[in-house]
Amino acid sequence: MASVLTYFGRALIRPRRTFERLQTEPKTFAKGLRVMILIGVLYTLTATALAAAGALLPAPAFLPLASPNYYFYEIFFAAPTFILAWILSAGAASLFSLAVGGKGPFKGTASALAYAFALPAFLMWLPQAVFAGFLLLGMSQEEFMSYTSAPGPWRTGAWIYQGLALLLLLSRSVKAVGVGRKLAFVPALIVGLLAALIFGAVVGICIR
Repeated sequence: MASVLTYFGRALIRPRRTFERLQTEPKTFAKGLRVMILIGVLYTLTATALAAAGALLPAPAFLPLASPNYYFYEIFFAAPTFILAWILSAGAASLFSLAVGGKGPFKGTASALAYAFALPAFLMWLPQAVFAGFLLLGMSQEEFMSYTSAPGPWRTGAWIYQGLALLLLLSRSVKAVGVGRKLAFVPALIVGLLAALIFGAVVGICIR
């Protein structure tokens, strides 16, 4: 676990060097899998807390599950969703990169993308964890949501925060496929954005 957390921190500060180092790890795919499992566990714990607090969905769900019980169901599919989104994104990036001259092992690309995805996923988890914590402490959902639903500094700050997480997802994904598939900037930009889009779409459909 220490090495996973170390790579997690390095991917934030020195992403390219970190992704390059991952390519040389003997068990690089396992390290990518572990950080995705870690993210999945965090979201599972938060879904458990939200279900226990009786939280309702703040936005409509795409999955046909009962809204009052959505977080209960999410307990069981949060972790598999992140792993599936990661594998689909890494597989699509590896296949699509072949058309633009990409080469390199799938495991290295998948591992780099795991840490590229884990950073923004962690940032988006933090507000959800805070939300769950306040509900468990007795704050009503209406009161908590009022801070970001009305125009003002809280909503502006929330938008900026989400924008930073999105920027992090896009930039790290581009660097991850650039290193993993040995691509120049423009092909890496195209493939990286595709990988980020797939990951974000799968997670966005399932996780609330």
